[in-house]
Amino acid sequence: MAYYQINIDYITNVFCVNKEKVEMACNGKCHLAKQLQATENPSEDGKTTLHILDVVTVVFLQKTQCFTISNPSEFINKNILNSYNKLYTFNFQSFQFKPPRFIA
Repeated sequence: MAYYQINIDYITNVFCVNKEKVEMACNGKCHLAKQLQATENPSEDGKTTLHILDVVTVVFLQKTQCFTISNPSEFINKNILNSYNKLYTFNFQSFQFKPPRFIA
């Protein structure tokens, strides 16, 4: 049933026997009935066969915005690149502040 619901247009266009009879509004239900009947009535050897027509691959596409950089030298600045090299700073102070001692 799920396969029929997903591929209803394909089944209607390819397998429907009643395409010419629009007033019947078959929409491929004749093919679905044949498939269900085949599963309900097993073959001689006791095995049921269900033919899956094809594999459906769902692809989602999203349009992205394209941009171009007219002058890439504006973005390559030596000051910016040099700042990445200076990630660590150290401020050495030889004088150590000692707070006064209170006598209580």
